[in-house]
Amino acid sequence: MNRHRALRRVAAAFALRSALTGGALALAAVSARAQTPDTLHRTPSDTGHATVLPRVEVQATIAPSALAGVGSDIPARLSIVNGASLGATRPRTLPEALATQPGISIYDDLGTPWKVNVMSGGFAAGPTVGTPGGISVFLDGVRQNEPDAQEVNFDLLPTGHIGHVELLNGPASLLGPNALGGAINIVSARGVGAPDLDIETTVGSFGGYSAELAGHGAMPRGWDLYAAGGAVAEKGWREATSEHGYHGFLNIGREGATRSIRVHARLARSRAETAGSLPASIFSTAPRVNFTPGDFEDLTTGQVDLNATTSTSAGMLSLTTYVRRSIAERFNVNQAPDPNVRGFTRNATVGGTLDWRREHELGAGRLAWRAGLDGSVNRVRLRIFNEAQANVAPAGDDEDDEEAPGLTTDVKSPSWDAAAFGVLDYRIGHWSVTAAARADRVVIPFANQLRPADDTRQRFQNLSPRAGVSFDAGRGITLFASTGRSFRAPAILELGCADPAASCPLPFALGDDPPLAPVVAATHEAGVRLAASQVRLEASAYRTNVRDEIFFVAAPDAVLAGYFMNVPRTRRDGASVTLAGVAARDRLEWRAGYAYTDATFRSAARLFSIRSDDEFDDSALAGANVARPGARLPLIPAHQFTGGGSYTVSSLLSLGAEARYVGTQWLRGDEANETSPLGGHAAVDAHARFALHRWTVSVALANLFDSHRAIFGTFNENRRSGQLERFLTPMTARTLRITLGRSLRGASGSVAATDDSSDSSQ
Repeated sequence: MNRHRALRRVAAAFALRSALTGGALALAAVSARAQTPDTLHRTPSDTGHATVLPRVEVQATIAPSALAGVGSDIPARLSIVNGASLGATRPRTLPEALATQPGISIYDDLGTPWKVNVMSGGFAAGPTVGTPGGISVFLDGVRQNEPDAQEVNFDLLPTGHIGHVELLNGPASLLGPNALGGAINIVSARGVGAPDLDIETTVGSFGGYSAELAGHGAMPRGWDLYAAGGAVAEKGWREATSEHGYHGFLNIGREGATRSIRVHARLARSRAETAGSLPASIFSTAPRVNFTPGDFEDLTTGQVDLNATTSTSAGMLSLTTYVRRSIAERFNVNQAPDPNVRGFTRNATVGGTLDWRREHELGAGRLAWRAGLDGSVNRVRLRIFNEAQANVAPAGDDEDDEEAPGLTTDVKSPSWDAAAFGVLDYRIGHWSVTAAARADRVVIPFANQLRPADDTRQRFQNLSPRAGVSFDAGRGITLFASTGRSFRAPAILELGCADPAASCPLPFALGDDPPLAPVVAATHEAGVRLAASQVRLEASAYRTNVRDEIFFVAAPDAVLAGYFMNVPRTRRDGASVTLAGVAARDRLEWRAGYAYTDATFRSAARLFSIRSDDEFDDSALAGANVARPGARLPLIPAHQFTGGGSYTVSSLLSLGAEARYVGTQWLRGDEANETSPLGGHAAVDAHARFALHRWTVSVALANLFDSHRAIFGTFNENRRSGQLERFLTPMTARTLRITLGRSLRGASGSVAATDDSSDSSQ
């Protein structure tokens, strides 16, 4: 069911926006002026000047600009992916949808398509606890990185109710922690037009099914409403795997000429039984096997947020405030005789952002000022239990049960962070110059409930500057360059597991450990954009120097234990090219992209791996694993190709396909690049949509050629054979989904709902 249907020419313009830089990253986009189809494909002769990328009117933005209207002159790699194009392939989660975008790759170390990690520019975000977070993820202006380990649970986000997704590549200096490699901002759909009710149901491979109900539209007195809920279940391709969950979502607001208010609320729960990776000896013959069945994650989250803006002659003031809560139980089955591990986490966050901006004429140009305050207070509780293999009954999650059997960790952390930021933006003639900075202070205390004498408090502070310039060279060409710095404080989990002499059993027992340094990334980039009537191109190159990057290191005395450490210097060099266009009288929309990433160590680092264990000296996989300067970082592919498009056969039928190739990458545990890398893998997806009156039928086929190539790799001992092996995770098998939808009011060509980033004329 497509909630973003529009005229054919508007759809073509959205496709171009999806593939290329052209919009603003909005933390709280609350108003926009609609652009007419005639302005979408204008040529220089039509307007007297070159075509520019779409301009989005927003009241608050994380783009490096102080002006309320941001567009093609932003000196950064920005792109907007429309929710309709994401929904065409019926993705399970957001990472699966974003994998079609240039420079975005995914990997799966938990053995389920519902729990994959996103990689962009050599930095990651995802649900795996312990993976250092380098990308900030927002939903309607609220950070979704959890405070305990900075993980992001993508399967809890409302993938089916997205207005648009905004991608920022490079340092997001104004966004605070985690934004080393950029940010992902999900802007939810909102109701427009006459009230309507959409119903859809999906059936698919491996017992998959889902049901969805969404009501949306304009309400009396200028209010609009989007309310939705649904449930999903799937048995999974791998043995003893499954996913089931439910969600509810609400977006209600009112837009005025000078004031606006919007409230979002959501509740989501998911339970995933995961399979993890397989020894290579089993992977090659039986990739569906679950080597240690019984792993699961049981997650619940709730959030309420409010955004309000008011405009006066003195400027515009916006406020975002929110409350988030999440509860997690994770159970990890290990190879006997190692104990199984069960962890309980409770996170609660209250936070907000206050943003003021003003602009006025200065000389022959226009100067804009922007200043703001940002902060949050977190309450985190972590409890870890070791359970003997003979006793796999759930440990009681009783907050007062301090003497529960197997309890290894019980930590409370009432952390908080506060920041101030400012932006100056001056535009004169063909030039646009931006200067910005953000100052952060983060305080992370530990209250050890088992050993109160180990209580400690750690503080981090940082100044993140950014500067950029863009130049309109005419004929649709814009040149830009920028330099900026971003940082992230160590996660609570990382700080509590940083002592080589006291390694932490997975998923990490925490204590009073030596402090870690915060990670600081400095990025320099330059690029060019070309916007013509039917084709758009963007190319850019960058270098990111990283200080004190945090790595997880396996402990020499225990295979299933380890600790976190700082590596003094690493670097990412990269370049990307994206090309998109429309043809065949706007019936055909196409796009293609290539991204290169050279992620390397710049200082030597000895990172213990099981490959370094003396017990496996005679293995062909053994090695000291001393990363020399120039060694490539693991799980970061050097080459990525993406391509795809859609063709409108008629007003009733549209067809589309997406293809991607991810190149070779080194396995985790081979930071020294001593073995052979993981081979590249490719996937092709296809989709079709048929619409008649109020009915729609969508068909999506993922992994068309049923490839089972490995998309993740590490090393471990196969306890059944006693041999050191590669442990690999296969790509999810070919999956078919068929969705039947019905709109109770509108015909198939009507607009049911829209996002609030519609293009506006410049």
